[in-house]
Amino acid sequence: MNTIPRKQAGRPPAGSDQTVRQQLLAAARALFAQQGYHAISTRQVAEAAAVNPAMIHYYFGSKEGLYEAMLADTFTPLIERLTAVLASADDADALRNFFKLYMHTLGANPWMPPLILREVVAEGGRLRGWFIQQFASKGGGMLTQLIEREQAAGRIRADADPTLTALSMVSLAVFPFVAMPVTREVFGMRVKADYLDRLIDHTERVFLQGVSP
Repeated sequence: MNTIPRKQAGRPPAGSDQTVRQQLLAAARALFAQQGYHAISTRQVAEAAAVNPAMIHYYFGSKEGLYEAMLADTFTPLIERLTAVLASADDADALRNFFKLYMHTLGANPWMPPLILREVVAEGGRLRGWFIQQFASKGGGMLTQLIEREQAAGRIRADADPTLTALSMVSLAVFPFVAMPVTREVFGMRVKADYLDRLIDHTERVFLQGVSP
């Protein structure tokens, strides 16, 4: 009977650098999100990626380097896209675009919400400082400025507190994903394209109608 040969661990052949690097990042995302940084060894990540553990040092220098690369690989492009959305001074759809970008990103990366819960929200979370400094504080500041700009343009009611409005906006976008174990069972939450599009449209309308003049 023919069997499928198992993938052998070892140094990647020439030309496969990006493939092996992405395998390690994917394995790291899954394991760190499930069990946390301290509970996972480099050997476990390498085994999940089906490569030699030495490849982690080869590509990332250390376990910490792998962890930081994993975060940067996802969050840095998101920050850049959010910056572009929130900096569009003449874009009347900037608020809608924020919901679409943020919620589609969370839906496309199901490992992110449990990672945020475990490494940011939980007491002693290793990722909290990085997340606040590199992502939350930047995005929150830009979002508050965007709301002030929308108020000046007459698209958001003038008596709305910009900071609290930004907090409400992020809460609406993030909660269904962070609370997925509950929202999936109680409200039928899914990350399939059709459901996600309906959720984003609903969230936009609830927020925009609530803050409109």
